[in-house]
Amino acid sequence: MEKIECKSCSAVVDKSIEFCSSCGDWLGLSLQDMEKENSSEEEKTQRTTKVPEKLLNKPLATYGATPLPSRKEVPGIRAVFFLTFLIPVIALASYFYNLNISEEVIEQVEIVQQSTTTSSTTTVQSILQKQYPINCSSSSSYNDGDGWSCENLYDGDPSSWQDNSLQCQDGWVEFNFSQDLYIEFIVFQNVEDSKSFSRNFKARDILITTTESEFLLNKELENDNTSQWIDVNTTTSYLKIDILSAYPGIEVSGSQPFEECAIQEITFYGRG
Repeated sequence: MEKIECKSCSAVVDKSIEFCSSCGDWLGLSLQDMEKENSSEEEKTQRTTKVPEKLLNKPLATYGATPLPSRKEVPGIRAVFFLTFLIPVIALASYFYNLNISEEVIEQVEIVQQSTTTSSTTTVQSILQKQYPINCSSSSSYNDGDGWSCENLYDGDPSSWQDNSLQCQDGWVEFNFSQDLYIEFIVFQNVEDSKSFSRNFKARDILITTTESEFLLNKELENDNTSQWIDVNTTTSYLKIDILSAYPGIEVSGSQPFEECAIQEITFYGRG
């Protein structure tokens, strides 16, 4: 059987078929065929007009041609256009997604910063620390207050407040603060010097009051010269300690007891 060469893919195929069995292109008539057969114009016209008719009336498979490749097998120009369109869309979507994430992260950072600032402020304000009165007054002070005033109660020195030889009777001391603060507890300290402690009168039963009319705190103190913790747990700018009863002074090594009621220090711990 005579062979011819496909003009599209250069494959050698049988001359008798109309379409290339390799690429599916229509073979037509080569120049050599025209010279050999010396076909007339009428024959060429008839052959040309018959091709579309065959194409229309017969399925493509009857001509022995390989089925045309599908779009899945050959991406071609459509795939290029599709990728050209898809890539910018993905890039744009990624941009807006990242922008949105960035904005959310910034918002979260701002929230965290605000929360941290607020927490820091709250922490600073809520630290339990020593609080100092701005002034004080008392029922009396020894020797008309010459060196024995109530200011000695929060100066941090071993100096003491002593009443005017009243043996703690109807004795009281009161304190004012610059603002309302939460007083968690106070530390009550009798005179630490053993000899002076023994000879002085000491507060026994006390009553603590504040600006709140409903706040009343009764406390019985120990008869010793160590620090004594008194829970208060109230918010106030004013605090008063009334001495309701006392431990009497005693003779020490032949020395007579003192007539004065003595307190060395009252320390306030609170928040505010």
